[in-house]
Amino acid sequence: MLPLRIESQYFGSIKYIQQIALARDTIIDVHEPFKKMSYRNRTTIVSANGPLLLSVPLQSGRDQKTPMNEVKICYQQNWASKHIKTLSSCYKRSPFFEYYEDPIIALLQTEYTYLIELNMAILGWLSKVLKTDFNVLQTNTNLKYLDPNYNDVRDTSNTLKSIQNVANQDYPQVFMDKQPFIPNTSVLDLLFCMGPASNIYLKDSTL
Repeated sequence: MLPLRIESQYFGSIKYIQQIALARDTIIDVHEPFKKMSYRNRTTIVSANGPLLLSVPLQSGRDQKTPMNEVKICYQQNWASKHIKTLSSCYKRSPFFEYYEDPIIALLQTEYTYLIELNMAILGWLSKVLKTDFNVLQTNTNLKYLDPNYNDVRDTSNTLKSIQNVANQDYPQVFMDKQPFIPNTSVLDLLFCMGPASNIYLKDSTL
């Protein structure tokens, strides 16, 4: 089985985390150019009004072509506090929010210089709470755009096909009394709603 080659995501989508959880070996491509309008610095959560994007602001803006491992987080605006307040507003009614709240606050209040540092810290935390070994390494050199030595799944975890697949595996979301199930959101939505059972959900190969 070829190692998985995947991009770095901020609180990755359910499909993204499942790809890593089921892979034998995963390599995060940290030398690829940053791609705007991707999930490298943003994530989708569920609000009372539907899907809501949370974005990490970057120095030099989102249009840069800087290698991913050189992309710096901008702290001129207090985005971390806004993310914490938004998560609380959206998920304080969820059954497991209080269980995960403090470590998430700690992650967001740590001022990492680089986006990749924050994203890798999040992956490390997710590996612990999901009780799943993420066999994840980072690239140590530039790879070919198409490299036959890897199973390249970059930017496939948030496609329409991925969303349709995950839509077949509903779980109870916070606002299902107001709106239909919203699939393939941030793994945070799954954790807040399902808690320890998230591990079982992610290992369902039919997703």
